[in-house]
Amino acid sequence: VKKIEISQHSRYTCSFCGKDAVKRSVVGIWACSACKKVTAGGAYTLHTAQAAQVRSTIRRLREGTDL
Repeated sequence: VKKIEISQHSRYTCSFCGKDAVKRSVVGIWACSACKKVTAGGAYTLHTAQAAQVRSTIRRLREGTDL
């Protein structure tokens, strides 16, 4: 439980402006206080393991390479 609370209250790096200013506002909603961008993410962390797998699959399919 403590690990989840630490990860949800920590600040993350914004993918738009590059600053460590992203905090969780509600479950699954992450807001950057520097550039005011709001993104959807995981409930307790900004990026989930499943999202990383989907991004890599999409990148592989865009490049046209197979497994």
